[in-house]
Amino acid sequence: MTVKMAEMDVVTDGRSLKTILGSCVGVILRDPEKRVSGLAHIMLPEKRRDDEATGKYADSAVPALLARITSSGARHGSLQAMLIGGAQMFPMGNSTLASIGDQNVVAARKALKESRIPIVFEEIGGKAGRSVVFDNITGQVSVKTLQAIVSTGARK
Repeated sequence: MTVKMAEMDVVTDGRSLKTILGSCVGVILRDPEKRVSGLAHIMLPEKRRDDEATGKYADSAVPALLARITSSGARHGSLQAMLIGGAQMFPMGNSTLASIGDQNVVAARKALKESRIPIVFEEIGGKAGRSVVFDNITGQVSVKTLQAIVSTGARK
């Protein structure tokens, strides 16, 4: 099941959760005993009052994913978190834009800490995007670093 930007989903069967991340952060919550897992594809650290997109922001996506995964049979006390992404995709002069990946990681960690969910795996930062596949049955997360596409001009 592919989770798109600013969305989240939960699986309770043999399906995998997949996404592609740049400066966004993927938060995977998993109950290894119940084999219930969820993935939130977080774009920004803090929710804006005028935006109803819960999955878009770390401070609203983590509690919302926690609610969805526990209503699907996971037990809060058994949950483990995995944190992936948060790359610096925009190395331009704008320091706020350049650090959005870092801000997303900090906000996701804070939300997980507030929810008392331990982080058991992290692959964060860097300057390249990542593709992520999480196997709900085995609990294995596969992360591949995406190479930048560089244009050298038109060929004749």
